[in-house]
Amino acid sequence: MVTVAVLALSGCGDGDGGGSGVDLSSTKFTDMTGKDTVVVDAVDNSFKPRYIEITAGTTVTFRNDGRNPHNVLAVEKGAFEDIETEDFKPKVEAKITFDEPGDVPYYCSLHGSKTKGMTGAVRVVDE
Repeated sequence: MVTVAVLALSGCGDGDGGGSGVDLSSTKFTDMTGKDTVVVDAVDNSFKPRYIEITAGTTVTFRNDGRNPHNVLAVEKGAFEDIETEDFKPKVEAKITFDEPGDVPYYCSLHGSKTKGMTGAVRVVDE
């Protein structure tokens, strides 16, 4: 198993997707605040959990538990370093640390677009 370590700058926002055009204002987030690390599984055609709320400084491990390659791309360019398809084949993990408060939407371009299909978001809150 290969692990790719990525540090993120994280986007900023006020619940509307950080200026990304993604409306997250009525989205229900899974509360994972207070944890040092959390896992988001990329399974075929979805992220699980899809929407998570974490505390600033938390590391999110994206794990490809599907049968197909995936990627994890920031909707807002530069919100974090993208996890490219060649680095995210089945059974591979990649880590992103989110340090700045705000909403950071993402998607898999192989199985969705910025607003439909295989999408998700991280809501980063202050400690």
